[in-house]
Amino acid sequence: MKRRLTMLSLVLATTISTAGAVPSCQFEAVAAGRGKIGQWIDKDNWLAVENQRVSLQAADVFMPARRLRPAAGAEALRVAPRPLEIDRLETTDPLDGRKRDLGFLLDSRLDVDGVLVLHNGRILSERYRNGLRAGEPRLLLQATRPLLALLGAMSIAQGKLTGDKSVTRFIPALNSQPGLRKLSVQRLLQGQERHAWAPEELAQWRQAGGWTSSQPATGIRSWLSQPGRWDKPLVEQEVPPFAGNPDDDLLAWLLAESNAIALARLFCEQLLIRSRHEQPVFWLTDAQGIELADGLGLSLRDFGRLGQLLLDARVSRSRSRIPAWFVETLTASSGIRSPEVPGLPKGSEQRYGFMHLGGKPNRVAIIGPHGNSLYVDFDRRLVIAVYATYPIMGAPALLATLEQFWKVVDQAVSQPRQR
Repeated sequence: MKRRLTMLSLVLATTISTAGAVPSCQFEAVAAGRGKIGQWIDKDNWLAVENQRVSLQAADVFMPARRLRPAAGAEALRVAPRPLEIDRLETTDPLDGRKRDLGFLLDSRLDVDGVLVLHNGRILSERYRNGLRAGEPRLLLQATRPLLALLGAMSIAQGKLTGDKSVTRFIPALNSQPGLRKLSVQRLLQGQERHAWAPEELAQWRQAGGWTSSQPATGIRSWLSQPGRWDKPLVEQEVPPFAGNPDDDLLAWLLAESNAIALARLFCEQLLIRSRHEQPVFWLTDAQGIELADGLGLSLRDFGRLGQLLLDARVSRSRSRIPAWFVETLTASSGIRSPEVPGLPKGSEQRYGFMHLGGKPNRVAIIGPHGNSLYVDFDRRLVIAVYATYPIMGAPALLATLEQFWKVVDQAVSQPRQR
């Protein structure tokens, strides 16, 4: 009897120890803060671009959130044996054609707050400016949308979604919406068309999610499911679609409903655990605790880790949950008739919210509204994560300067460096 108790104690101890070592996806609910930073930033202007340097890393001051601690046993990214001093790299300024150093482009042209360059999974360069700190998560806003599409592709691969079926098949609460019956899951994931929303509807959508303080928030799903809400045509969107819209929250609802799990937890279990995030993560919610499509917040390093996860998926397909067809779709050569994206090389086009980059093959990027971006070069095994506050949303000058930055770093990585 004593021996059995001893064995049982050992089993329980081992179980508890193992459970403690497994990364957890238990998000804790965090109530919104006082809704104000300092004297001038409040709930009505916190998303204005001139305030984003301060507000994007303090988003839970303005809205409720779900917060996750760093993964148990996560290790900090390692530094490469020979770091690259990117500020000193010479380049041509795409705005005036003059020779500049890359540091000038980052600070004066892109308004960059943080840069992380990973090569073969190690830090080649890292820099922070303007109050951004390495350990703080920052709100991604519309740069979250491609990650939702990635989760959708994974859900299809795992049998949770069917690409050619109607969205309403997976969201019973929207069965009475005739405008959605012909919208397939695949079409929503690709995001090349979106519903034609009037400006007043977009304002109501933002208010329903709690992004503004004009009226009490009704809750995002209540707003999305109102009768006649989706009785409007689908139209082609600008590429990439820098501004978010209700279609994104429809996708967020689809993912949570089809997987029978909260969106933040789904993201954690499918992607975050495998990237072994090393800093806190948050996801903004509406007043009812429903995660919002534009609400993900990550540290720059953890944003870069997601790019590394995508890169590794192409090399280690058998060990990745990211379907091979999705990676191949992102990297496949463009057709000769692909529309031009001002500021990016010919052949650049949107695919599932990601930007397939023309010119040099096998390059893709997530590009957010004001310069937040994640660049992945599959051939060079290079990942570049950027947090920026460029003053104009999606301007060609922003895209051209980002492309020049990626190109210069790419070339520097390919050239042998002196010890």
